[in-house]
Amino acid sequence: MRIPLMLTVLFAMACGGDSKPTAPTPAPEPDPAARLIGTWRYTGNDFYTKVASNLREHLLEQGLTASQADMVVFDMIGDPNETFSLILNFRTDGTVIVDNQQTDRYEVSGNQITITSSGDAPFTVIYEVTDTTLTLRYPVAPLLATVGLEAEDEEEAELLRVMLKDIAYMTMFFSR
Repeated sequence: MRIPLMLTVLFAMACGGDSKPTAPTPAPEPDPAARLIGTWRYTGNDFYTKVASNLREHLLEQGLTASQADMVVFDMIGDPNETFSLILNFRTDGTVIVDNQQTDRYEVSGNQITITSSGDAPFTVIYEVTDTTLTLRYPVAPLLATVGLEAEDEEEAELLRVMLKDIAYMTMFFSR
């Protein structure tokens, strides 16, 4: 009785062949571009404080008093506590609707989104996306390279250069 049982076990093991158990195939990482699809609401940025500080410093150097400089900063770039609204709706057809009005085209390549508005030159931003947050990083260097070309006058261009001094990227944050 013992021998037939052993033969059965050995036969069952032999029938298994040389195949080794395979590890489960890990689920592929979701495509970041696919996670971009949907509606995103602006929640803040990392550059307002630096822009305001740069502008205030410049105005003080020009001879304005602190209270005058603060008023000019407020008039030019607004109140940091004021609610700024921006809604982006990235769609599967390669369009992004901005504030439920303007429709632009977008293309994703790696960690970059290139947005093309009608009549404007395309611009590229670096993006990071999770299930609930979207971070857009706009490089300042290309903007500064075109400032003198598009400004009404040199004073306006210089003021923009002053405000963006020491800022490599303007980062904006969004949530679903």
